[in-house]
Amino acid sequence: MKKLSLIFVIFIFLLLTACADEEPTIEIEINVSPVSDDEYSKVGATKDLKEPKQEDFKVLEYTLKMEHSDDVTIRQIESFDDWKNVLNGIDDIDRYWYGSAWSQDNISENFAEYYYQIVYYAKGISEADMKKAFSDAKITVAWTDDENGQIEKQYNIADLIEFSKK
Repeated sequence: MKKLSLIFVIFIFLLLTACADEEPTIEIEINVSPVSDDEYSKVGATKDLKEPKQEDFKVLEYTLKMEHSDDVTIRQIESFDDWKNVLNGIDDIDRYWYGSAWSQDNISENFAEYYYQIVYYAKGISEADMKKAFSDAKITVAWTDDENGQIEKQYNIADLIEFSKK
C-alpha cells in the first residue's frame, strides 16, 4: 500500500510540474546618464546652441530582453521606436542628436533582444520633464503558450526610466 501511495504522489507531482507553464523572463532597462568623452566627441554640429558643454548632453540606453521555454509558441514584441519624435517634441528645440539601434527577434529562437542608444541635448530638461514626455509611450510583449493561452504585458516607459550621475 505504501508503494502505491508513493507512486500516486510522484504521479501527481509530475503532472502538476508538467502543467505549470514557465512564464518568460522579460527584462527592460532604460537608463539616462551623462555622455562619455568618446560620445561627446561625436556630437558635432552644435553651432545653433548657446555655449554647449559636455554636461548639456545625455545618453539614453534602452534594452529589452525576453527569454522563454518551448512552451511559448508565438511571441510578439511591440518595442518602442519613436525616441526621436518624443525627444524633439518636449519643446521647440531639436533634442535628438544621434543614435543607434539593433535587434534580434528570430521566430525560431527562444529569445529576443532590442537595444537603442541615443545621445540627446538635455540642457533645461528635468527628470520630471523626461518622464512626462514618455508618459504615453508603451512597450507591449505578448505570447501564446502551448495550450493556446494568450498573455499580454504592457510596460510604460516613463515608469522604467532610471537616471544616473555616473
